[in-house]
Amino acid sequence: MPEKDLEKDINYSRNIDFDHAEKHKIESLIQEQIKRFQVICSSKNDAIITSDETKKILFWNKGAEYMFGYSSEEAIGQLLTLIIPSQLHQRHDKGIERMNQRMKPRVIGKVLELKAIKKSGEEFPIELTLGSWDNDGKRYYSGIIRDITEKKKAELIILNEKKKSDELLLNILPKQVADELKSSGKATAKKYENVTILFTDFKDFTSMASSISPKKLVNELNEIFSRFDDIMETFHIEKIKTIGDAYFAACGSPEKNKDHAFQCIEAAKQMFKYLEERNRKSEIQWKMRAGIHSGPVVAGVVGKKKYAYDLFGDTVNTASRMENNGEVGKINISETTYELVKGKYNCVPRGQINAKGKGNLNMYFVE
Repeated sequence: MPEKDLEKDINYSRNIDFDHAEKHKIESLIQEQIKRFQVICSSKNDAIITSDETKKILFWNKGAEYMFGYSSEEAIGQLLTLIIPSQLHQRHDKGIERMNQRMKPRVIGKVLELKAIKKSGEEFPIELTLGSWDNDGKRYYSGIIRDITEKKKAELIILNEKKKSDELLLNILPKQVADELKSSGKATAKKYENVTILFTDFKDFTSMASSISPKKLVNELNEIFSRFDDIMETFHIEKIKTIGDAYFAACGSPEKNKDHAFQCIEAAKQMFKYLEERNRKSEIQWKMRAGIHSGPVVAGVVGKKKYAYDLFGDTVNTASRMENNGEVGKINISETTYELVKGKYNCVPRGQINAKGKGNLNMYFVE
């Protein structure tokens, strides 16, 4: 045999061996992929459903049987609307039509959260990953569906707990301050130029406290202060805190309010009205004084445990002196507050009264 022909036969033989080896490798890869696909399709965790462009079901795995309650014999050949709630049929049809009209098939790049319906009629939430492909001039769709009922239950529990914690925080701090604290982990102290402070307390509280049981005393204060809280909310006043029998509130901080002095006086009037009605029906008689002063304050959250929103400055001290030097059943205001409201109320001048630590101060009773 000529040398060239021999070389040609050797190369041909090598090619045949290479082709057989490559073919075996490809077949092994295909078998491996088939096994993987079979494992996925037999999984009960996810439903895998295939349909054609007419929306008829062509493939229905074990996961779909387990999830929806239909056997493959029942489902294959049926329309996809078999597992779609009736209120979503139109949306589904439009979505498939849009995908049918595309020149090229596509895989939706995000997981869709939808509703599905079981054979029993029970609706439940699902996550859907959807893709499409073309074969022999026809378009096909495959969806991987996961039941997210437990996930949604967990999310709802977390949401409810968050709501409870937010409500609790708002019972301690003003909304603006709570929002800042949640977003940045701290609340910045701020100065407010136009704020009115309202202080109240009860005459002879010490002797009253010793004459009734502690439980009865706490119940009485709880009822009264709860009603005061409602009044503050009505007039957009921020309750700062209670100190024993004293009630401390402010208008104009942290939410600015041009009618801050007026709002505090109106709130004090409603507090007195409530106590008058209560005293007519109760053996325990509550005798309250109210003091009001207006001016600048610094507001902020102090400490790192048991957060408390508080106000600081001479305005707070002067408002406390207004209450100390007031009389039962009357609203005692400072000259600064008087200048803000004198056109709205008839105010009786009291002249200069010596206030502890403040010297002589002009005071007025609001009628």
